[in-house]
Amino acid sequence: QTIHITGNGPGLAPKARDNLFVPFAGSTRAGGFGLGLPIARELLRAQGGDVTLLSTSPQGTCFVVRLPL
Repeated sequence: QTIHITGNGPGLAPKARDNLFVPFAGSTRAGGFGLGLPIARELLRAQGGDVTLLSTSPQGTCFVVRLPL
């Protein structure tokens, strides 16, 4: 099962893209810890799935979530 999650925000900064799935390194927001995507990826991978960045641009960002059947 594949789910595409798309937002129409300003896209991800290069620093955020490079560290999206690195704990404590992916946050570019004040007060953020950078744990959301690393935890989500770890949980999905433990079940045989994954989450990946498909694309990001000034028009928005798209992630792909793969779930095991």
